[in-house]
Amino acid sequence: MSYHQTIYNRLRQFGFTQAGALGVLGNWEAESNCEPCRLQNDFSPQRTASKTYTERVETGGMTRRDFSTDQKGYGLAQWTYFNFSTCQGRKQDLYDFWKKSGKHLDDVNMQVDFALWEMTTQGQYASLLQVLKSTDDVYTATDKVCRIYEQPYYCNVDARVKNAREIAKELNLDGWQDPVEPDKPDTDEDGMPIPETWPPRTVDSHCSGWPEVWLLQALLKCHGFNVLIDGIWGNVLTEKTKEYQRENGLDADAVVGPMTWGKLLERR
Repeated sequence: MSYHQTIYNRLRQFGFTQAGALGVLGNWEAESNCEPCRLQNDFSPQRTASKTYTERVETGGMTRRDFSTDQKGYGLAQWTYFNFSTCQGRKQDLYDFWKKSGKHLDDVNMQVDFALWEMTTQGQYASLLQVLKSTDDVYTATDKVCRIYEQPYYCNVDARVKNAREIAKELNLDGWQDPVEPDKPDTDEDGMPIPETWPPRTVDSHCSGWPEVWLLQALLKCHGFNVLIDGIWGNVLTEKTKEYQRENGLDADAVVGPMTWGKLLERR
């Protein structure tokens, strides 16, 4: 069941414009598929790891400090950040907000309310809140949420705007008109194809055949790793990916997300 309508209604009730609410939804779709129980890098169809993680927190099997500091994105916005110098962080704030709410940790309305609490109590979001309550432009709203609130490693705004517009069509909103965009060229100034989504999607061993797996293999080859460029994710690719991640100070989990892509694509 999609949470899109529930989230949209909650944001609109708070005073966001139609575009403002869609801007948030487009970002959360990119972060978590708008699933409040979502744990970072849980690609299992049944979200087994996410549900187990949530249950551990709710039953006390994971402490407030462990939840706050494990650096694993969680929930609609994939809240993660923790400052070890000040002992403060967003997941810690989420934990405290949840405890006071009396609801489940993965309650969608509780998490939306927490996001709104952040935006209204944290000074760095004041300009964002003003935009989301006034703009009629989906791109502007999505861009501001991405750059100010989410702050991902890569600000892939175009992909998030596409999410927002698809959700608008799904919700069949009154008065919604998909804006007409100018045609975009198929190639860049050097004649190279422009990918539909950039940066590449997160991939792992379940993604054989994806274009991103071919790209991963080619980049590893460029970095001196002996891998075949065939689009097939086998044991060798798993080990070489982990080896590359270890050498570059990344989590050696063979999940290639924004941090690993960023290293692979750095100019040497």
